[in-house]
Amino acid sequence: MKRFIGSVLAALLLCILPAQVLAAQSYADGIYRGFYYDGGIEQIAIQFELENEMFKSVIYRSVKYKDGDYMSEDASDAQKATLRQYRQLADYLVGKGVDAIDDLYTPYDIVDDVDAVTTATMQSSKLISALWDALNRHPYKLVDTTKLPAAEPYADGTYRGTYMEDGGEQVALEFTIRDNCFAEIRYRTLSYKNEDYLREDAPEAIRAVAGQFEQLIVYLVGKPISSVNDLYLPGEIAEDTDISSAATLRAPKVISAVWDGLGRHAYRID
Repeated sequence: MKRFIGSVLAALLLCILPAQVLAAQSYADGIYRGFYYDGGIEQIAIQFELENEMFKSVIYRSVKYKDGDYMSEDASDAQKATLRQYRQLADYLVGKGVDAIDDLYTPYDIVDDVDAVTTATMQSSKLISALWDALNRHPYKLVDTTKLPAAEPYADGTYRGTYMEDGGEQVALEFTIRDNCFAEIRYRTLSYKNEDYLREDAPEAIRAVAGQFEQLIVYLVGKPISSVNDLYLPGEIAEDTDISSAATLRAPKVISAVWDGLGRHAYRID
């Protein structure tokens, strides 16, 4: 009987634990970026600002589907109608907490003029996915003197994470975690606007920026996972960071790729 009761209690704890973890999760003030890709298309790119875990603003950077770019000037009437619905979903979140994301599972209580034409392409689940992608990646940009939550422990192993935007993989990282510290880290991809920053014959200006990106990840080796937050101040890590190079040294992309990798759990257990 005692064994049976113990089994029941264990099962109850397993059911309750996810809710407890969710309740304990906190999100730092800042600007977040998230994405939903499918079929090789960046279908949703979202940016929002959180303040006290409330949505202060929510904007789309991209809304696309197989039939085209819904934010382009020459979008069709149906595409414009769908974009209007997506924006209504985003507007609904402003002033509400992160838990309001769950309301988007029933979009027809939020958007206007839902009909057979627009329901074929307005998928709130894509927006939900992009929002959680952003939260899992941590802030893309900090606001004022935000204090970031400490990193949770992660299993030893090799991780892979990426930052993709405009349909291209701009940063791809592979890193190894040992005792909750970065043991190794390297770029698998580093590019921008079809320019490969890792190629040996890259122009001098490109190699200079690639060198700064390299300094960012070298800084992490041997340090705890929480040290990724130091990359929000790349000028204190990378040498020769000036106004001209700041336009291309995008440390938040590296931060985003690290957290993407950690969020996906270990790619390989070594």
